Amino acid sequence: MIIPNSHLTVGLVAPGKIGLPFAANLINDGYTVWGYRRSSMADFEAIGGRAASSPKDVAERADVIYTCVTSADALDDVIDGEQGLLAAGRSDLLVVDIGAMPLSRKESARDRLAAHGITMLDAPVSGTPPMVSERRGVVFGSGDADAFDSVRPALGALGSIVYTGEFGTGSKMKFVANTLVATHVAIAAEALALGTAMGLDPHVVVDTIKPSAASSVMFGVRAPMMAEGRFHPVSGTAASMIDVMDSIMATADEVGAAMPVLSVVYKICAEACAQDYGEVDIAAVIRVLESASAKTLATGPDLVSAGG
Repeated sequence: MIIPNSHLTVGLVAPGKIGLPFAANLINDGYTVWGYRRSSMADFEAIGGRAASSPKDVAERADVIYTCVTSADALDDVIDGEQGLLAAGRSDLLVVDIGAMPLSRKESARDRLAAHGITMLDAPVSGTPPMVSERRGVVFGSGDADAFDSVRPALGALGSIVYTGEFGTGSKMKFVANTLVATHVAIAAEALALGTAMGLDPHVVVDTIKPSAASSVMFGVRAPMMAEGRFHPVSGTAASMIDVMDSIMATADEVGAAMPVLSVVYKICAEACAQDYGEVDIAAVIRVLESASAKTLATGPDLVSAGG
């Protein structure tokens, strides 16, 4: 594989919630960005992006292509579809996937590309769209070290960069990070709901806990929103968290890891979606834990009172 010293023309499939601010930052850094997605590209073109007609078209215009799709099935179509990357007939491409999906599916994509001489890197980004816009995301990069070094400047448009080693370790680190994010948000909501049920002022709870050892970054970010009943602006949603948890749970099943806590958080996020809180900020899961439906979400043996 030929790795050019400069990648001032890059491809992006598909510029969505994370990909769009990534593209905007790349364009501001002087890159020409060709992008493709099935839906309208008007917002992408409005920031200076150049709309391609297909992944194949992107592959014909750029040597380095960043993929940020929402599922492994979508990535398969981007690679192997009738108008996919492989249809361009090139073996000198570098594909960098910044999304999250079950690791076995991403490894399968890597292997299919490798059979055509194409190198793929695994570099999922941790962070919300506003964080990416402000270059405060964290990239967990993995795969061929030389290839990864060649795209560090572009990946800096997402935020800080950590190289984790062999292909797939980036996704593994992303799964660890998102397991913590999901559970921290849910337990912050549960704790605040408990305080409110006991008659405490939720604002006082937030102000008291925030500087204490019991706090977390997610408590600091989401608990004030929960206390105010304010679920905008949206930094991350229960619906998008379910997508990530699907990948985490699938990979955990593959490696034999038990995820009992995340399984309950999954149910909470699913219930939030059922109650029409799926597309507002994930802080809205507190509404689920304040509702009668919360009692049906608990799993495990009944708790025994201290006196029993």
